[in-house]
Amino acid sequence: MYHDLCNCLKRPELYEPTAEKFWNDPYIAAQILEAHLNPNHDVASRKLDFIIRSVEWIVSLLAKGACLLDIGCGPGLYTKRFSERGLKVTGIDISEKSIEYARKYDANSKYLIQNYLEMDYFEEFDIVTLIYCDYCELFPEERRDLLRRVHKALKHGGLFLLDVFTPLKGRGKRDVTSWGLNPKGGFWSANPHICLNATYYYGETAEGNRIVIIEEDAIRSYNFWESYFTRQSLLDEAAPVGFSEQGFYSDVTGRPYSENAETLCAIFKKGRYSVSASKPRFAP
Repeated sequence: MYHDLCNCLKRPELYEPTAEKFWNDPYIAAQILEAHLNPNHDVASRKLDFIIRSVEWIVSLLAKGACLLDIGCGPGLYTKRFSERGLKVTGIDISEKSIEYARKYDANSKYLIQNYLEMDYFEEFDIVTLIYCDYCELFPEERRDLLRRVHKALKHGGLFLLDVFTPLKGRGKRDVTSWGLNPKGGFWSANPHICLNATYYYGETAEGNRIVIIEEDAIRSYNFWESYFTRQSLLDEAAPVGFSEQGFYSDVTGRPYSENAETLCAIFKKGRYSVSASKPRFAP
């Protein structure tokens, strides 16, 4: 156990994965759902007022009855409101617990338990949304795959709306570690355990969060990554797939773009793509 713990406490390489999966662990999934539904903080979902303003703005971009695909929809906090505003909505999430909740409280939307990196639609949607910086949590190869799948799922001229963290989120910060004793259980386990938490910063590129749970006879660890993006770096990833820039904002409520914001909302449009000798060019 000593050597296992020593390995867990080493600073990870950038985008180093962990083998453990937790989304459908029954106990952790229940904790995540509870965090989504708590209106007093924005750990898993943003606060209710922000969600409502986001929905109002996104709906204003679309024609009535537009088809919307919300990937990483969680318990349907956005999808239900999109549906109530007259959109035809499909939600995808990997968490069985979250989809179970969404189906119970929103009979008008279609919900699927699925990893959105495995979705396979063809020109079915007017807009795809990926909200609360989920894009930042993906590895580079996963992001490339997702962009191709989203592009394929959109009708011609369809929109991909997502938000990300900017380099300001980590600028000037240093690595930090902490630990907590949980004799009666906690978020990560119902059993008594010690939780070690470390946040590592990788310049203007990303931050990594490592959670180590030490129980009586076992050690588990999880790595969570959040990449940072600028307008240009996002466009550099989206353009080769066939997306053109539709607009940039400071967040998904449509707040005007600012270089001083820690978040960035991008709207990309599916369009025809050709490559010149110098740089990509989009045709209307």
